[in-house]
Amino acid sequence: MHQSGFGASASPNRGGTGSSGASRAPKITTHGPTRRQMLIPLNTPTAEVVANAATTVESCNRGLVEAHSKLRVESVHKAWDGISMSTNFVASAAELEVIKQWFKKVASLAASTVVEPCLPQSKSFLKILGVSYWGNNSSLPITQAQVESIIANTPVFEGVVLASCPCIMKVSPSSDISVIWIDIWDSQKGSKSKTLINRSFNFGHYTAIV
Repeated sequence: MHQSGFGASASPNRGGTGSSGASRAPKITTHGPTRRQMLIPLNTPTAEVVANAATTVESCNRGLVEAHSKLRVESVHKAWDGISMSTNFVASAAELEVIKQWFKKVASLAASTVVEPCLPQSKSFLKILGVSYWGNNSSLPITQAQVESIIANTPVFEGVVLASCPCIMKVSPSSDISVIWIDIWDSQKGSKSKTLINRSFNFGHYTAIV
């Protein structure tokens, strides 16, 4: 289901036996957009902000200079459900807060408008094994909502945020055991997924493993 590319195949050995090198593990983390930008989701029209891009860049950079930061905003453009600011470095949490304050000043947003700059993230794809396909009522399969609730309340998944709804399927058409696929927000190095792989947790009456 969720697959990503393997590395280039090993070259045939020179002895002519045709045996390849050790197999490579599949990658489970996809690279997201460059982190030398910050995304600001907005629930208001972004046309005016983008039209005043030069003023927005100047204001945010003024705030960064006053904060003695070397980060600089280079450009502003519309992206997804908000705007994206390209930067010369990857912003720290403190620099994101500076951008937040100065952006609100220059954009003249309503007091109710939520502004939370964030860095782009990658996704990792994982599967959960060992869980019955059927829920407490054996005539009905487990639901996405049940899986999401278990993940939200299980210590193993502390700090983990799902990037999409879980996908639940049977191991085989005749099996009562499921495979649950989950996508999580992760770093480009897959640091969150690495802490989850081979971890076990309770899923109802079952012991599941990632």
